[in-house]
Amino acid sequence: MLGHKLRKFIVDEFNLRKQADELGVRVWETPSFLFIVMGFVILVAIAGVYFISNNYDSPDVLVISESTVVVILFTIGNFIIRSVDQVTRANKMKTEFISIASHQLKTPIAEINWQIELLLSKFPGGLSEKQQLLIGQIAHSSQKMARLVGDLLDVVRIDQGRLAMTNETLDLCALVAEAITNHRPLAIASGVQLQSVCPVEAAKVLIDKKRMGVVLDNLLSNAIKYTNKGGKVEVFLETKDNLVQVCVRDNGVGIPAKEQSDIFKKFFRSNNSMKSSTDGTGLGLYIAKNILEQSGGKLWFKSLENIGSDFFFSLPVIKN
Repeated sequence: MLGHKLRKFIVDEFNLRKQADELGVRVWETPSFLFIVMGFVILVAIAGVYFISNNYDSPDVLVISESTVVVILFTIGNFIIRSVDQVTRANKMKTEFISIASHQLKTPIAEINWQIELLLSKFPGGLSEKQQLLIGQIAHSSQKMARLVGDLLDVVRIDQGRLAMTNETLDLCALVAEAITNHRPLAIASGVQLQSVCPVEAAKVLIDKKRMGVVLDNLLSNAIKYTNKGGKVEVFLETKDNLVQVCVRDNGVGIPAKEQSDIFKKFFRSNNSMKSSTDGTGLGLYIAKNILEQSGGKLWFKSLENIGSDFFFSLPVIKN
């Protein structure tokens, strides 16, 4: 198992095309390629200096050769530093753009929601069935946009290390029960059974209620969306070794083995999710993982393609 992980790590590190695509640069501008070139130059330089020192007795020749090697290494090192600096600056600009754009989008989305509420409250009986359907679709699209904007802002806060958390002691079983109730309509509409099992004893955790709702919402909505009609989604809670562990289990499409290492990356969506024609941005699991880790917990999963997935997370239990 360790050997497989090591081989995969090495393959990923030297997959220059993949790195170039991720960073948005050319292959020869990737840090890994430049480090490989530098390593090669160092080896050639060492061999060259050794050859010169053994075949020429003149100190001047040796000094010139060593100076040439130093200049070459300095040039390559400077090029590496500038390349990394450019990538860092581009990433910072992207993050700032997402933050500004997301903040600017919040106002018009809030105005749309307010206008919809005003319309429904002022003309509750004056709308035809078709008009009510259209307004419902507008409201649904507006909610999706609001969630996307919220996710983008959370990603920016996570990347900048300033995701705010207001922790309080809460019963995790009660939070799970509330999340199950909220997702019951989606499960019914999808033809999926949804049930949960909580321990008799209370599972008190120190968590931000709103953020915990985001975690549960992401795990439950993913499980329901990626489970075929007639399938089942179950949530199990158990306390063990001063931890409470939650498992969200489904018998849906599963995650291909070759894609599982990328599942918690930003904007990643597996091919199975694409084939299922489900909407999403690929940000939910990235956000959930960071929320749990910032709360002293962790998130992991087990999955088999066309069999289903088990997503687990654990949090420290607060003793009375």
